[in-house]
Amino acid sequence: MRVIRPSEYKDMPWKNGGGVTTEIYSSPSSAAFDWRVSIATVNADGPFSAFSGYERHIMTLSGDGMALDIEGRGKFTLEPLQPFSFSGDAKVHGSLLQGAVMDFNLMVRRDFGSGTLRVRDCKAGDRLGSEKSLFLGYVLQGECEAEGHEFEPNSSFCLETGEFFTLPAPLKLAICEITPRLLPSPNA
Repeated sequence: MRVIRPSEYKDMPWKNGGGVTTEIYSSPSSAAFDWRVSIATVNADGPFSAFSGYERHIMTLSGDGMALDIEGRGKFTLEPLQPFSFSGDAKVHGSLLQGAVMDFNLMVRRDFGSGTLRVRDCKAGDRLGSEKSLFLGYVLQGECEAEGHEFEPNSSFCLETGEFFTLPAPLKLAICEITPRLLPSPNA
């Protein structure tokens, strides 16, 4: 398990220059990432950065909400802690409902794999991880100590495929699961 502390998060400008995102984790750590998890504070209405070839998953963490106008799909209102997915190829305009919001984002390059974002109220004894997916947990609520690490709100941890972790105490988590596409065997 890799624990990612907020002090390790990286602030970087939005691709469209309209703001700043805080990158929690990126694999690989480059502009041409396979997948990335980040948080952004949105202070004004405006266009979303284009991420052609990526699937985007988003939810608001705080604030009174944001409406997305997605080219070819229509208008959608983001509700707190309710994940929503859309293509990074689409033109998207965000409109704040009543003041700034903080949002949580997972982006996965389609030719690398697929991703899901969900919120889970975990109990002590819950086993986290997956045989087929990479797993990133972002602590929304709760605190605990496990395997020599302290978990508190705004901290994260990453589990590789086939790696598991049993929670010693309840935590509310934003969970990102990234499933790489299986490449055909060269002997097939």
